[in-house]
Amino acid sequence: MGIRSFYLVRRLLQPLLAVAGVVFLTLPPSQASAVRHDLGDLQQQVETFLERHYQQQDVERLEIKVGSLDPRLVLPACPQPLVMSLNDSSNSGGNLTVQTRCEASQSWSIYVPAQVSLFRPLAVASRNLVRGDVVSASDISIEVVNISQLRQGYLARRENIIGQELQRPMNKGEAFRGSILDAPLVIKRGDAVHIEIQAGTIAVNSTGIAMANGRIGQRIRVRNSQSERIVSAEVVEAGKVRTSI
Repeated sequence: MGIRSFYLVRRLLQPLLAVAGVVFLTLPPSQASAVRHDLGDLQQQVETFLERHYQQQDVERLEIKVGSLDPRLVLPACPQPLVMSLNDSSNSGGNLTVQTRCEASQSWSIYVPAQVSLFRPLAVASRNLVRGDVVSASDISIEVVNISQLRQGYLARRENIIGQELQRPMNKGEAFRGSILDAPLVIKRGDAVHIEIQAGTIAVNSTGIAMANGRIGQRIRVRNSQSERIVSAEVVEAGKVRTSI
């Protein structure tokens, strides 16, 4: 290929390469082999960088696959250690890119694709569960799960799950998440309830009828059976609410 043809091809390809987000340095074949950075070494350095980063996340197993680089990519050999950065604020892995930079006089930058899978013991459903089920210890098993494929908010500890009520169905093997759990109903609308009325340091007991469903910690409306007044009271346990005057 003549010099004129070489630069014509270069001008035609540059817009396409820019779209890919990669800097390609095209040099005459006689020079490329002398200055080209080893792409295999670059990929290995990216893998080592990712291993060191994610091994700090207390995972049981780590799998990393660095994407292939176009063999036509020509980068000047970098005489100093490459600088790498990663945009993964949740540290959950998945499909990502590592910005790799050479900050020598012939500087360059490239985004290297990679796939990271992080495996960690998590609490999962031991059987199919339906909405409204109150989770018991037998409903939970601990399995090593690829957390990179999960949404955030998953739960690892049994004690944070047992006694909670499901807000939607779960399949066997599915990880528990905080967003699908809630405290169970301990009072239902129309239930007779015990009312503890706090007046300063004095506590007065009464009875009433719940006018709404309630979970521990929630406030519900209750009709006092003696005064017929409707009050707002906090649910403290099954069949008991507390209010103050």
